[in-house]
Amino acid sequence: MNPVAPARLGRTLGDGAVRSAAAGAAPGVLESARLEALAGFYAANLTLRPRFTKGSRWARRVLAGPGHEAWLLAWLPGQGTDLHDHGGVARPAAGAVAVVSGRLTEYTVEPGDFPGLRRTALEAGGIATVDDRTVHAMRNDSDEPAVSLHVYSPGLEAMRTYLLDETGLAPAKILRAGADW
Repeated sequence: MNPVAPARLGRTLGDGAVRSAAAGAAPGVLESARLEALAGFYAANLTLRPRFTKGSRWARRVLAGPGHEAWLLAWLPGQGTDLHDHGGVARPAAGAVAVVSGRLTEYTVEPGDFPGLRRTALEAGGIATVDDRTVHAMRNDSDEPAVSLHVYSPGLEAMRTYLLDETGLAPAKILRAGADW
C-alpha cells in the first residue's frame, strides 16, 4: 500500500465520532470532524503557557482522553518538523492541528508519478486535519512565534520520518514517543 495515499473515510457511527474498522481505518480512530472539534475546543480553553526554546520546537502532551490525546507545541520562526506520518503501520493515528497564535505552514505529500508537496498556510484560529495515512511536515515560516494544539487519535506511539525526491518517499527514521520527543 502506498503510505501517502489518502485513507477512505468509513461510515459514520452515531455522532460521527468513530470510523469503522471495517471501513479500512484503524480501530478506534476518531473521525476528522470530531478531531477538528476537539482541537478547536482545547485550543480555545488553554490554561498551560507554552515555552519557546531556540534548539527546537517545544512540545508537551497536555491531555489524554478516550481514544485521543492532545499536545501543545511552541514554534519559533524557522522551526519545523521533518516529513512524517503519525505512527506507521501498527497503530497509525489521525490528527488535527489548531493554530492558537501566529502562523504555520503545512506541507503535505501529494503522491503521483512525480510526487510533490502541497503548501497550506494556517493562520491563528485555523484548524487542519490529517488522516491516519498522511505524510506531512509543519513549519513556522513566519517572522513571529507560533503556538499550536494537536489532537491525535489514537494517541501517538511513534512517527516515521521520510525523505522526498523526484522518485518518491524514502523512510528515514522512526521517532518513539517518550524517547525522541
